[in-house]
Parts: sequence; C-alpha cells; structure tokens
Amino acid sequence: MHVWYLKRLPSYIVNLLDKPLNELEDLVYCGPDERKLSRPIFRGGRSYPNFYFARPIDKKPTFLRLRGLLEYEIQPWKYRIPIFFTTRSFDTFRNREMSTGGGSIRQQLANLDLRMIIDYSLVEWKELEEEESTGNEWEDRKHFIRTNIEPKWMVLRLLPVLPPELRPIYHIDEDKLVTSDINEIYRRIIYRNNTLTDLLTTSIATPEELIISQEKLLQEAVDALLDNGICGQPMRDDHNRIYKSLSDVIEGKEGRVRETLLGKRVDYSGRSVIVVGPSLSLHRCGLPREIAIELFQAFVIRDLIRKHLASNIGVAKSQIRKKKPIVWEILQEILDDHPVLLNRAPTLHRLGIQAFLPVLVEGRAICLHPLVYPISAPTQDMLSGLYVLTSGNRRGICVNRYNPCNRRNYQNEDNNYKYTKKKEPFFCNAYDAIGAYRQKRINLGSPLWLRWRLDQRVIAAREAPIEIHYESLDLL
Repeated sequence: MHVWYLKRLPSYIVNLLDKPLNELEDLVYCGPDERKLSRPIFRGGRSYPNFYFARPIDKKPTFLRLRGLLEYEIQPWKYRIPIFFTTRSFDTFRNREMSTGGGSIRQQLANLDLRMIIDYSLVEWKELEEEESTGNEWEDRKHFIRTNIEPKWMVLRLLPVLPPELRPIYHIDEDKLVTSDINEIYRRIIYRNNTLTDLLTTSIATPEELIISQEKLLQEAVDALLDNGICGQPMRDDHNRIYKSLSDVIEGKEGRVRETLLGKRVDYSGRSVIVVGPSLSLHRCGLPREIAIELFQAFVIRDLIRKHLASNIGVAKSQIRKKKPIVWEILQEILDDHPVLLNRAPTLHRLGIQAFLPVLVEGRAICLHPLVYPISAPTQDMLSGLYVLTSGNRRGICVNRYNPCNRRNYQNEDNNYKYTKKKEPFFCNAYDAIGAYRQKRINLGSPLWLRWRLDQRVIAAREAPIEIHYESLDLL
C-alpha cells in the first residue's frame, strides 16, 4: 500500500472507496486499533484482524479455513462449524475469498467502475453541490478516467529502487562503513519480504497469525521508506535516530529538489527577468534567442548532423556561431517538443513551478502572458529560473502537473461551477457573449452555449482572439 495516497490529504483511496479512514487502516495493517473501537474483537485474548471478501475463487471455505474464526470456550470448534454451514450467513461468502492487508484494498480498487459511478451519481452530485461544497471527490474520479490511470495502481506490486548514486556507501576505515538511511530501510524490507515468502511457500502449517503479523511488519517497513513517521511511531536506528525517508529527501527547503537544483547553477538551466507578453498563448512563454541557443545547443548540433547539414560537431558549432537562418528554424522545431519549467523565486505557493512551451523572442527577458497569476512576476519584474527537461517523458511529466491551462490551477476555480448548478447561459453569437462578459454576467471560466457558424466570420479582425479554448460539458 502506498501510504501517500492513504494517509495524506486529500486521501484518494478514502475518496474513491467512500469508507472511513480507520476502517481502511484496519485492513491495511491487518487488525483493528483497540483504541478506536468501543468493542474490539478478541480471540484467545488477542485482537483478530478485519477481513474483506475478495473476488470469487474456485476453493470454497473449508473446516480448516474457518477454524480460526469460530473458536469458543464452551464448545470445541469442530462442533460449531457444521452448524455455521447451515446458516444464511454462510451463503454470503460461499465461493468467496477472505483477504486482509494491502491486497484487500487493491481488490476493492480494481472492482471500481468509475464510469458507471459517475453516470449513476451525476444528478445526486449536482444536488449535493447546491447544498454544500463537495471538495475534489468528483474531480478525482474524472481525472482518473481522463488520464487512463487505474485506481489499483495506488497499491504497489513492485517497489521502486533508487540508483546507487542517490544512496551511497562510504568506507571510513577498513572495517567501518557509513551508509544512507535508505539502504537500511531497503535492507529491512528485503529481509521481511523474504521471511514472508518463506512462510507462504516453504513452511508447512504456518499459523495464520504469524503470516498476518509478518504482512503488517512488511507494510510498516514500506511506510518507513516512503514517509517515515506518517503512520505513528517512526522507524529508528540503534542510536534512537529517526531514519530519513524518500519524502524527507525530496520535500522542504533542505530537500534534493530545492537545495540541489533550484536556485543553483546546474546544467540546462538559466535565469532572466520576466516581462509581459500579451500576444502569447496562456501555455507559452517567450524565450530569448540568446538563452535558447545556449540551452538547446546540444539538441541543435544533433539535428544539424542528423539532417546532413553539418559533417561533425565542429562544423555545427561554427554554423551556430554564425547564426545562420537554418539554425533558428531547427531551434524552433526543437522548442515545440521541449517544454521548459519556470520557477518563481521566492516561492509563494505550490504553483510556483509551471511548465510552458517556449517560442523565440527578441531581447533578453522571458515573456509571459499577464494572466499567468501563479508566477506573479510580469508586473513586478521578478527573476525566474528556467530549467530544460531532458527526460524522455518530459511532455507527460509537464502536461498533467505543471500546465497553467489545467482548469484546477485557475484562481477563479470556484466560479467555474457557478452556472453548473443552474442552466448554462446560451448566446446566438460572439457579440452577445462578449456583452455578457462586460456586464459581469459570466467570467472567463464560465461554461456556456454558443452558436458558432463556421461559414461566417463572427468576430472582426481587430477583435480576433489569440487563442480559443473550450471544454465540453460531457463527463470526460
């Protein structure tokens, strides 16, 4: 179980399954918390874990599988189980598998049909919106569908391993080693996982309590790797020092991103003043030619050689120094597929880093559309850091996380739903829509119906829009 999606706010797993957090924690950690339950379940003086009825399987419940659930002090279990088989309760889980731990959560997430949930609950959700705020639960479900993300992926089947450079081991003396905290947590995970595997495969007649206890220990070790201390008592070393988890390494001012990358001179990065560029689209930024040719020089050299416009690296660099027209054409083609990150310093909020598609401009200042409020720089002449993504999945990283055109990032997000509670306004032409906007009956984010005639020019040339952006009122 990935603890970020369960314990952090908003809890995506809680929102999707629509269950209390303490109930899901009982499943993940293989047992109810006696401090939270008024009447805990005991068997032999010990609390017994919660179970979830998972998918149908071929094996039916047998005497041995039900032995641990039906132990009584008055009568032996072998006299109670036959009676249980004749009751109606037995029919509820015939041909079903009982599971606990992260596997039960994964199965519940896999059984979700988000499209069907949205279709059946659309009317009820709109009525609920009129009474009170519904938060992001509705948008979360739509986001999973739009991005083709399966909810069951929030439960890990494979654990990511950092490269050795990020978790080094140093030799101090011949018999002394200094290692990263991540290595120690990885060691515990491997040891507990191997122990659980041995209990499930090699051991014969292993007590169920021992297997469940080992699953809980493995889950706690994974939690310590992802975010140590988020679930209560943090994992410590022999000197009572708290281990640093992946979250501690990444987040905060002393994290790897802010301390090592942002604000420092690193490869494929630059810095310049931001000015207003009203002719730009909302998702684009103006990149000065001098900065662009320096940052993307390696890419330009590669394309010059690939297109047989230069025989070697030296000839390609000579063409770049002479600033031939073909160099700028190739550079613009490269920019169309290489989004850049702009980082506002000092950071004001979580939207201080956003991605833009660059276009070449004259001068030495970075140009931005004045409506890009999260950067908060065009009216202040603030400096901004510029970073080029060299990853192969650079476009996928930027689109869903840092795109300023993402509807969630608008400052007037709450106003976007103003007309969804009622009937959306409709206009016969663009002039009526512009008039309604000037009368403040609608805003830039309001959904509306507009009769658009493709065979006529409904907007004069002097009022031609820079960009037309529309979003369907459909669910996707």
